[in-house]
Amino acid sequence: MGETDGGIPILAGTVGGLLAWGLGYLLTYMVAADRIMGHQAAQFLERTTDGAAGWKLVGWLFYNAHHVDISLPQLGILSPRGYNAIAADDGMLWVLYLLPPVLLVITGLLVTWLSRTPIRSAHHGAVVGATVAFGYLLGTVGGLLAFTVGVNGDAIRPDPVPSILLAGALYPMICGAIGGTVAGLTTRVFHGIGRAVSG
Repeated sequence: MGETDGGIPILAGTVGGLLAWGLGYLLTYMVAADRIMGHQAAQFLERTTDGAAGWKLVGWLFYNAHHVDISLPQLGILSPRGYNAIAADDGMLWVLYLLPPVLLVITGLLVTWLSRTPIRSAHHGAVVGATVAFGYLLGTVGGLLAFTVGVNGDAIRPDPVPSILLAGALYPMICGAIGGTVAGLTTRVFHGIGRAVSG
């Protein structure tokens, strides 16, 4: 399924990465939407900006879960340039920090396990698992555009550079590779057990 000559399932990884991104956003919405919509800052944004719909605010929170700040317009010398709602929260929003790595490790594991090419080693599994970065980066760039809110000729949005490098590339490459490594190791163990039983 869309595999290169070296047995790397680019298409499967891309689809898996996009699904992981979409599921991550959906779970963030389910966990935090009510809390976000009821916050005074969210209600203020809804009234004063063009297009600050609730789904965009949840999108900001999803980028915060990747340790990406929301870039704010510079209103003065001492005004903050970025904001992370999870870091500022004193409740249970911190659990959202766990969401991207857990989803990406599982996705890397599944993409590797479901690959039609036999996984030759843990290293090969890591490479296959890291292919989820292709789709996750697409989702991240799309979200960066979709979650931008205009305000007085300026924009509030996830910080573009960390969004692409951290959320779109490093998170899925590292976590997907971890999942792929686990899949590669377990595949070798199961094959070894199978050979021992059949022998």
